[in-house]
Amino acid sequence: MRLILFTRPDIFEGEAAVITAIMERGLETLHLRKPDTADERIERLICAIPTRFHSRIVLHGAFHLAERYGLRGIHLNSRSPLPPQGYKGQISRTCHSLDEVARFKDECDYVTLSPIFDSISKRGYAAAFTREQIDGARRAGLIDKSVIALGGIDESNIAAVHGMGFGGAALLGAVWNTPAPVEAFMRCLRAANEADGTARHPAAVLSIAGSDPSGGAGIQADIKAITALGAYAATAITAVTVQNTLGVRSVFPLPPQVVADQIDAVMEDIEPQAVKIGMVNDAEIVRAIAAAIRRHSPRWVVYDPVMVSTSGHRLIEAETTEIIERELMPSATLVTPNMSEAEVLWHRNITSVADMEASARDLAARYGTAVLVKGGHLAEGPMCDVLCSDGRIEMFSGDRIATRNLHGTGCTLSSAIATLLAQGMPLAAAVAEAKRYVTAAIRAGIRMHIGHGNGPLWHMAGR
Repeated sequence: MRLILFTRPDIFEGEAAVITAIMERGLETLHLRKPDTADERIERLICAIPTRFHSRIVLHGAFHLAERYGLRGIHLNSRSPLPPQGYKGQISRTCHSLDEVARFKDECDYVTLSPIFDSISKRGYAAAFTREQIDGARRAGLIDKSVIALGGIDESNIAAVHGMGFGGAALLGAVWNTPAPVEAFMRCLRAANEADGTARHPAAVLSIAGSDPSGGAGIQADIKAITALGAYAATAITAVTVQNTLGVRSVFPLPPQVVADQIDAVMEDIEPQAVKIGMVNDAEIVRAIAAAIRRHSPRWVVYDPVMVSTSGHRLIEAETTEIIERELMPSATLVTPNMSEAEVLWHRNITSVADMEASARDLAARYGTAVLVKGGHLAEGPMCDVLCSDGRIEMFSGDRIATRNLHGTGCTLSSAIATLLAQGMPLAAAVAEAKRYVTAAIRAGIRMHIGHGNGPLWHMAGR
């Protein structure tokens, strides 16, 4: 069940850090509500929240900041009843009666209805509806997934909210009226997962990538890795390629709208916890994917920026790279370039682990996301990948394995990381476990003979 968190009406010291911690733990949507705060202070708070979370923020007032910072949407209420002229982002609205729900629901992406229970944060603000009224509205089709319950909701009654037919629950006092808001949010999140049964279903991962008919890379490799690690794989195909273990013969991109429609269909129904994005070499498809990510704001986005071939050739034009950097990278949770791709993004050569660390730091700061620079192309020494997340550097070392069966290694690693994140593993632990899985898959594929060229991994190693 969807959870929304309304901020306190005041700005307090350390608020951006608390919001960031809550978002890292799975908050889907933050309503930034500061009714008596100057726009400049609201803007500073937005800037203090990592860029990768901006697509999860909905603004109450100061609407001009929504487009400036790529925020998810705006929320209308009695103070701000109308959207800015020409605004095309997501719109939600406050409702305090079932009549208001009937009036506004169809013209908004969702509405909030309150108070459902006695307010936690406002003394004397009592529930405005009986259970019979809510049940009647649900039977009439008025309360559905586009209506979010607000008012007095905490871990003890989230299951009741789900049973009433609401599409989600908005939290306020249950989180902020406690000495430990992050822990309070986690209790509500667990209650929401139990209420809608997600704790009893496999995690879902959406792969957005091209199709490889030989089955070693792209969508096919992603499906195998996601399935081998125990999650449910959904896909949005960006291109049909003609290739095998000997090489790529041709690439046929799909129309951008078809790519966007695939993503929308999966996100609206299956609601995957993580998205993996593979090679995209068409500028308009990049824009379509970036817009879809902003529209749906999945919890985890792992982007494998396939820009340079194994032989060192650029696979995408410089103009497309610029669009990727501007529109796609900031929406990612993790970007996983190999050394050659990191050189393209960093605009410098990488010849050592120290260079890898410096590039990871700089790219993470530039895009506001975590960056994993893969060191498989280092000329000497053991394998070493470098992760920079929230300013911290972690190294992941491993032995080199003598084999030519490495087709789809990058696809497999990124989809494995996305899967483990979707299953609740912290980022660094997900990277470490994904690397162990890929290493096992490489070892299991050493003696396999599939095709006459560079063969694939064995994705079912140890499964």
